[in-house]
Order: sequence, then structure tokens, then C-alpha cells
Amino acid sequence: MRGRISGGMGERRAKQRPPPMSNLDLVEVLCTASVPLREARRMHVQSYGSVIPHVFMGDVLRRIGECLGLEKRHTLATHRHEMQGILAGLERGMVEGDRETRNVIAISFTRDSELELFFDELRPLLGPRTRAQIQGK
Repeated sequence: MRGRISGGMGERRAKQRPPPMSNLDLVEVLCTASVPLREARRMHVQSYGSVIPHVFMGDVLRRIGECLGLEKRHTLATHRHEMQGILAGLERGMVEGDRETRNVIAISFTRDSELELFFDELRPLLGPRTRAQIQGK
């Protein structure tokens, strides 16, 4: 009787997945993409003693609105690059984030964005996982 013996050299090792992105990881990614968000984080820590993710998403949404407005007034690629970095970070959070991180993005960014006057401009810029959270789809 021939059989395979488990644990032998021929067995491939399962790839270790990195831990899911946490809210703190998400904030760090977003602050890497945006200097104004770094200042917002500093103010949160000064005011609250730490960053409150759902509150911080309000600052992220506000910054996206500012970038969209600046795009209309200026042709500076820096704001486009910053906005793309923020949106890429949010999409990465939806893909790699733990449950709480995905929840923060879905509720406090994506769904709140539907109430903003700039939503029609923002919607096509969202990544597929982030866009899937839109209520009005």
C-alpha cells in the first residue's frame, strides 16, 4: 500500500498571511498620502488622547472634498496625487482590513460621502470594494 506521508519534505508550506489592516494601520496609510491628514491626526491625539477612527474619517472625507474643489481651481497635480493616495489607501483598507476597519470605511467614509455635494465627482474615483458600499448604488 502506497500512501503519502504528511509532514514530509515534499509538502508545501502554507503561505503566512500578514495580519489584517487595523484602524491604526489605515490612519498611518492615509497620513502617508496626505500632509493635511497628518495634521488632523495630530489634532485628534491632542484633543482625544488618540485617534477615533469614525471621527477621523470625517476629516478624510473633508480633505477629499477640498482636493476635488482645488482640482477645479488649479491644475496642480499634487492635489490629484494626494487624493489618489487617500482613495487607494481606503480601497486597500477595504481589501486588507479587519472587520472594524472595513466598517469604519463603509459607514464613516463611503456612506457619509453620499450626503456630500461633491459625491457625483467622487463616485467614479472610488475603487470597486469601496464603491460597493454605496447605499444608493
